[in-house]
Amino acid sequence: MALVEASIEQLRVGHYVHLPVGWQQHPFLFNAFKIKDQQQLDIIRHLDLALLTVDTDKSDLPLAPLLHGEPAVVAAPDAPPPDPEPLTADTGFDEKHWRRSLRAAEKAYGQSMSDLREALGALNLKPDEGLANTAQLVRTLAARLAQHEGPLGLHLIRTPHSDILLQHSLNVAFIAMLMARELEMSPLAVEEVGLAGLIHDIGELRIPSQISQKRGELTRAEQNYLNMHPQYGLEMLNQLQAFEPRVRQVAHLHHERLDGSGFPLGIKGGEIPPLVRLIGLVDYFDELLHPRGASQPVTPNQAISLLYKLSQKKFEQSMVKLLIKLLGVYPPGTLVQLSDGALALVISTEPTRPLSPKILPFIKGQRAEGVSLIDLREDGRTITASLKPEELDEAQRHFFNLGRRCCYYFAF
Repeated sequence: MALVEASIEQLRVGHYVHLPVGWQQHPFLFNAFKIKDQQQLDIIRHLDLALLTVDTDKSDLPLAPLLHGEPAVVAAPDAPPPDPEPLTADTGFDEKHWRRSLRAAEKAYGQSMSDLREALGALNLKPDEGLANTAQLVRTLAARLAQHEGPLGLHLIRTPHSDILLQHSLNVAFIAMLMARELEMSPLAVEEVGLAGLIHDIGELRIPSQISQKRGELTRAEQNYLNMHPQYGLEMLNQLQAFEPRVRQVAHLHHERLDGSGFPLGIKGGEIPPLVRLIGLVDYFDELLHPRGASQPVTPNQAISLLYKLSQKKFEQSMVKLLIKLLGVYPPGTLVQLSDGALALVISTEPTRPLSPKILPFIKGQRAEGVSLIDLREDGRTITASLKPEELDEAQRHFFNLGRRCCYYFAF
């Protein structure tokens, strides 16, 4: 399957199209079909669509070049069609600035790890201090998010697979806070979202590490024990009298799903509070990247596709679309192939440029630190495919540091 974005003007009878709207918004039987006559083509042209997707493998003829002479952009398989990228004033890619931003993000992420470790470690002996420090971690960040003007994306942070609970909690908190900011929540509400993300799995502190961090397949008894962590989390927070009730609810209910298939209560739909839905979605995304037990991890763009497929059953569709908007079609950590055959790793994305992330290209015989980053807005190449880690050789895996965990921090 070769999915290519096309403008309405490029369409001809014989093109196999995927319409980026629901079935209620067009008169055709399916969302994907081959245009068989001029009447169908005219209907599509009146749907008020700027872009749609064409499967060139199933089409009878190739796409005509864009009128302005630029190449069409390849979309990620199974991902929802992104909005067209807006035209903005381009001052050029300042790689030195972006390198500084990456280094600052790595440092800030490491400091957040240290602060959260210290705060959670103090809960037993100095609970008031531990809770206050946990809240302070997101309070400072929420204020900084409120002061930042314009769109904000995420950097890829590669860290060793240590302190898995802390890494997972930070990932969920940071991505959820970015979603809250995009929803134009108040700084106080963004802070609350971040706090809920930090403590949603706090009940795992009562689960033995040989179960919570087990690499092999869990036994039924071990899985049942692990599934108790939401109840343990609620009990811990109630005992500490910590935070608002709606934040405690997140620790208890973040594994509930809209169709009632979740746990521990099996509630569904409107019974699940909005904050729980938000954290539950981001929690699931990060679990796909770093699954427990013997489950195989998926790549970030595969995780996006899976979430999109689940968006009408288990997760709120508007929240899934927002997450995809912020992470991009190719989220940080995605391995991609460019139109000239080169391999690259997506390093940073921004919501206004879902198809043009900043990437680190593979250069044989060089260290990643010495290779220049590329901004695909200014490069003539496009992304033609995403890759799985197992498709790379050992030298390429080492170059991209694939043995480490995929974490995120804000691209200030």
